[in-house]
Parts: sequence; structure tokens; C-alpha cells
Amino acid sequence: MAVYLDYQSVYSRRKPWVCSIRTQILAAAVLLAVLGFRVWIKVESTQLGYQLAEQRQMAIDLDMQRRELELHLSVLTRPDNLRQMAVERLGLKPFSSNQVRRVFVSQGL
Repeated sequence: MAVYLDYQSVYSRRKPWVCSIRTQILAAAVLLAVLGFRVWIKVESTQLGYQLAEQRQMAIDLDMQRRELELHLSVLTRPDNLRQMAVERLGLKPFSSNQVRRVFVSQGL
């Protein structure tokens, strides 16, 4: 048994799907608002990514600067360097044994 459907008769019985212009405008406005919100979120996340990369680079730079300053401090506080600067800048000389005084502090009163 063969079934024969007439193309014209099948599609002529369909009711056309019609919606008002107001509904179409409202749907388009909602769609544009959602898409605009998604674009705004993407732009904000991109800007935050750039700021994060900039802050990371600044943290790396500050860490390198801290390490350089620690190295500089360790060089400046070496005993031989301190002795040399005391002699050159302040005119200090090594003290003799007769210039040394020992001070004893009693523990109780």
C-alpha cells in the first residue's frame, strides 16, 4: 500500500506562524542586550587579563630589585669593606690593646 501525499495539500494546511511586530522588536532588543552584555564581559575580562599580566611583571621587577639591593647590602656590610670605609671616610684607625677597657656588669643589686 503506497501512501501518496500531495505537497500542496500538506503545506496548505499549515497555519502560518505569525507574531506581531512588537514581539519581533522585543525579541531583537533582548537578543541585542544579551549579545552586548557578552561583549562587555569579554572586554572586561581581557582588560583584567592585561592588568594581571602588568601586575605580575611589576612583581617580578620588584623581586629583582629586592635581590639586587640585598646583594648590595651584603657587599656593603662585609667586615673588610666596613673596615676600609671606616679608615677612608671617617679616618678611623685600628685601636691598640691599651685603648681597650673591659666593663663588668654585676647581675644583682
